[in-house]
Amino acid sequence: MEEVLEQVDRERIVELACNLANTVSITGDEENVAKYLGSELEKLGMQVEYQYVEDGRPNVVGTLKGTGGGATLMFNAHMDHFDNPQETVVDEDRIYGRGLVNMKAAFPCYIEAVAAIQKAGVKLKGDLIIAGVVGEIEKAQIGRFHGKTYRGAGVGARYLMDHGVMADMCIIGEPTGLQLQIGNSGLLWARVSVDGKATKFVLAACKVAQAIQDWEKEYQRKHPHKFMLPTVQIGAIDGGNAFKPGTRPTTDIFVIVKMLPGAVPLAIKRDIEQVCEKVKKRESDILDVRVELYLTTPGYEISKSEPLVKTMERAHRVVFNQPVPYAKPIRYGITSDGSRINAYGVPAITYGPGFGTHLVDPTETKAGEEWDSPTGIRRGVGITNMVNCTKVYAMAALDICNRKKEEVAKS
Repeated sequence: MEEVLEQVDRERIVELACNLANTVSITGDEENVAKYLGSELEKLGMQVEYQYVEDGRPNVVGTLKGTGGGATLMFNAHMDHFDNPQETVVDEDRIYGRGLVNMKAAFPCYIEAVAAIQKAGVKLKGDLIIAGVVGEIEKAQIGRFHGKTYRGAGVGARYLMDHGVMADMCIIGEPTGLQLQIGNSGLLWARVSVDGKATKFVLAACKVAQAIQDWEKEYQRKHPHKFMLPTVQIGAIDGGNAFKPGTRPTTDIFVIVKMLPGAVPLAIKRDIEQVCEKVKKRESDILDVRVELYLTTPGYEISKSEPLVKTMERAHRVVFNQPVPYAKPIRYGITSDGSRINAYGVPAITYGPGFGTHLVDPTETKAGEEWDSPTGIRRGVGITNMVNCTKVYAMAALDICNRKKEEVAKS
């Protein structure tokens, strides 16, 4: 083990991270970064395949064949990012650049973990897969927003699994600040359209929006969970015609609901409809309210007794000499491709070097407490974090891929 850990190359991690940050891969335009990753995976001796989800949008899959009989591990990460026109900068122990936090920083860790194992001369019995997928960023086509730029929320991971890329376990390097997360909530987006009297339709819609937000407390009471926190948020509002205010007396309210594993979207839609109907009955300025779902993704969770979880606990302890911290309930509201992968009987966890939403990186000095300011200056990743994460991934791969596949295979 020590020999493998000693092979992790900090400078190589920085080089890979900078190259990835310098390659723009906004949702819908991921091909260039997929081809770059494919070239790096080929250098590791991996068999590389490109799965074209649609024109200009390939998943990239690299497979390092094992000697035989061992379990298969997949490292998975999405390649797309929400654009941030930011120059790539290496500043002491941090790297700033496009999409690094969420979540290009995982790829250098995956690649260098495999390289370290190879340089140490260790052979793996099971196959090791590195998969880069398109379209994880939560986006949906609606209204005037159409085209592949808005086809996200797991389209690449779903295609990956639909087309036969399977493993016994999966590690996803989403930005958890090296905390272990054993699932995530699902996502429901609803458009609530409020028709009102021409003079007051926007104010009437605001009353509906407030009622939906107030409903969050009831929703959380109705759906308790031991470590997840379902939430409700008014995410956007669009009312009338901006070029001639007061016309088109309809206001659209866009609602974000985080769902627990196993939740039924239609039941949640009906709950929202009930909230709206109560407001309509007491507000004479409201003529009609309609609720439409336009994006849903499932939630999932795995047990702490899963071999994958136990492996990650051991790997973290080897590197840090202390127990792995688990993510707080609010963090489980951040969706990932884990639900798409877990649906195929592949246990998945998230554990990554970046600090994402609801997390504050204690080594960040360039901004205030908020993770993501409008200028994007908190999109930095700690280099030491990436080095340590690489070591944890290498330890996990050694453990999983040298287990007999019969020990961990799902029936």
